[in-house]
Amino acid sequence: MRLLPAAMTAMALLIAVLLLSNRSLQHDLNSARQQQDALHNQLQQRQRLIAELNQQMRLREEAERVLREDLNSARQVMQSREQQRERSLHHDPQTRLWADSQLPADISRLHERPAFGSASDYFRWLSGSQLLPGTGQSSGH
Repeated sequence: MRLLPAAMTAMALLIAVLLLSNRSLQHDLNSARQQQDALHNQLQQRQRLIAELNQQMRLREEAERVLREDLNSARQVMQSREQQRERSLHHDPQTRLWADSQLPADISRLHERPAFGSASDYFRWLSGSQLLPGTGQSSGH
C-alpha cells in the first residue's frame, strides 16, 4: 500500500508534465498558425502585386505597339514627302535652283547662336541681339 501513494504522486507529476507539455505545444501550434496566416497574407499580397505588374506590363506593351505603329506611319509620311520633294526638284529646274540657293543673310543669322553656359548668358545674348529690320527697311548688310 505504500506503493499506491507513490504511484499517485508519480501519476500527478506525469499529468502535470503532460499538461505543461500540452500547453507548450498549444502555444507552438498557435505561433505556427499565426506564422502560416502571415505567410499566406504575404503570398496573397505578392500575387496581387504580380497580377498588377503583369497588367502594367501588358498596358506598356500595348502603348509600345501603338508608338511603333505611329513611328512607322510617321516614317512612311516622311518618306512620301521626301520622294515628292525629290520628284519636284528633279522635274522643275526652277524649284531646284531655289532649293540650291543660299538663304538671305538675315535668315541665316537666325540660325547662329553661341554656346551658353547658363540661362543668364542666354538672356544677356538675347538682350544684346539686334532686331530684324521691319518690313520695307533695309537690313544694313
